[in-house]
Amino acid sequence: MGGFLQCLASVARMISREITKMNKLHALRWPLAVLLCLAASVLFLVLTIKQGLGGSFLKNGDWRTSESTGSAEAGAIDRAIVAIGGLLASTREDSIYYVLNSLAGEPLRLNCRYRIEGDDYDANWWSITAYGWDNFLIPNGEKRYSFNNENVSRGEDGRWVIHVGAKQEHGNWLPVGPSGAPAADQSSDYDFDLLLRLYTPGDAYLQNPESASLPMVTVEGCS
Repeated sequence: MGGFLQCLASVARMISREITKMNKLHALRWPLAVLLCLAASVLFLVLTIKQGLGGSFLKNGDWRTSESTGSAEAGAIDRAIVAIGGLLASTREDSIYYVLNSLAGEPLRLNCRYRIEGDDYDANWWSITAYGWDNFLIPNGEKRYSFNNENVSRGEDGRWVIHVGAKQEHGNWLPVGPSGAPAADQSSDYDFDLLLRLYTPGDAYLQNPESASLPMVTVEGCS
């Protein structure tokens, strides 16, 4: 009889412990639900911002720009996109930015060589910079990250050509290579992009950014 009572007591203790665990799980249900909701919201925001880095732009050939960048009417998402993209945007009247990360629908790749050619543009100052898919400057031994209207070498007619690629070239060579971030973290379909900055742009860029004169980018070859 004593053994039977001990067995019943042991079972009762086990049931009591399970009930306590269930109560604790029930108490944690709402905090867990809140945390899951917050995590889902953050994920949605990040995906929206990343999409914004490549979407909702005006197109000018393969270049893209946004009328909201630097605008006082820019919303919270637009401002977050600018912050993550590293545009360092001032007011729209002072500057305009064009981004290019694909040619005819083909993403820019490290195994390809590209040619940028152009002239002077209706702006006090312009520059072309290469950024990795992680939105940071691309590490390279030359420590060369951009060209501008003051340091680019020109032909006798005043026009210029910039070669973009991983292998060194003569003249205006803009090196590209692996981004500083781990390759496993890459979520974009392009390896790098090009950012054209125009400071104190003329009316053509402010009023008709989708048709204003821009540098021409072509593929020279891929390996």
